[in-house]
Amino acid sequence: MKKKCLNCDEEIYVKPSHFERKKFCSRSCKTEYQKKNPPLFWKKMSKKVRVFCSFCGKEMLRKPSIIQKNNFCNKQCRRMYLIKNAHQINQHLRKRVEKICKICGKTFDVPKNREFSAKYCSKTCLGKANGERGKAQYKKRIIVTCNNCGKKIEKKPSVARNLNFCSVHCMGDYYERTRMFSGENNGAWAGGDIEYYGPNWRAQRRKARERDNFTCQDCGITEAEYERELSVHHIIPFRAFNGDWEKANELSNLITLCEYPCHRKRHSQEIWLKI
Repeated sequence: MKKKCLNCDEEIYVKPSHFERKKFCSRSCKTEYQKKNPPLFWKKMSKKVRVFCSFCGKEMLRKPSIIQKNNFCNKQCRRMYLIKNAHQINQHLRKRVEKICKICGKTFDVPKNREFSAKYCSKTCLGKANGERGKAQYKKRIIVTCNNCGKKIEKKPSVARNLNFCSVHCMGDYYERTRMFSGENNGAWAGGDIEYYGPNWRAQRRKARERDNFTCQDCGITEAEYERELSVHHIIPFRAFNGDWEKANELSNLITLCEYPCHRKRHSQEIWLKI
């Protein structure tokens, strides 16, 4: 279908479906026509009003229909304004209830959501309440004897045990003297310790660490980060080779691990496999 360009009156061919929509022969004609006859939205642009950002004071142009009590130039200014004036915003919407302080009897108000949790009007009253509570709990303490040095100590009934110690040192001395967690009493006991892994153990250990780039193969920590030498673990336990240290110490049977927790985890898994 033929139609005339609105700007230059040149005839143009358009599809029937585009007859109402197509009005210009080119973009340049459309631009010239709009300069001569500004569109309606351009007229609306001229009606914009100058306003100022409520946070930073920056001048802006806004349509009258979107101007509010507080206007912002960007989201960051709006966020900072809300943070600065949070104590003044929507206070009329907060429901408050009155409570009576359990220490001084003074009446105070709290938000509705703290109706059942608020008990005291101030930190001073809270401190006094904690002091009274502590005195009551202290009276319930019992006297027990340190199993290592015999010293009398006070403990809450909930933490008193069959074995009680006055300090960590006393606990360590007692465990060392009685060998409570040593040898057969240890959960990781596997029939005795093997201290000698053969004449080539040190060399093979060094080669395994070099092969693994001085890095734990389970968690990825390096010796520099671990601040000490990493351990070398026998994938198949050394005792399974019945003293054949050459086969036990082959590099294919060795892996570099950090002592804690990876090396200990490997040994704990071996114990569970035996059970």
